[in-house]
Amino acid sequence: MLETLMNPGAMTQAQWMIVGILFLLFLGIIFFFYRTWLVIKESANNKYKPNIGLSRMENSGKAESENKNPDDQ
Repeated sequence: MLETLMNPGAMTQAQWMIVGILFLLFLGIIFFFYRTWLVIKESANNKYKPNIGLSRMENSGKAESENKNPDDQ
């Protein structure tokens, strides 16, 4: 096979097709590992902060303060 690759002019259509398919498989495998690496890298970052109701409590606190200080006009 190495002999055939060294002389591409002597390759048949079937051999070119096999080379193309192998190239696409190799490219797909590289892409798969790259995307897997990106997912693993992204999952290592702890960006998630659980919502334990603090925002709801802050909003209710603002609403209570607005009710205590009504605008007298």
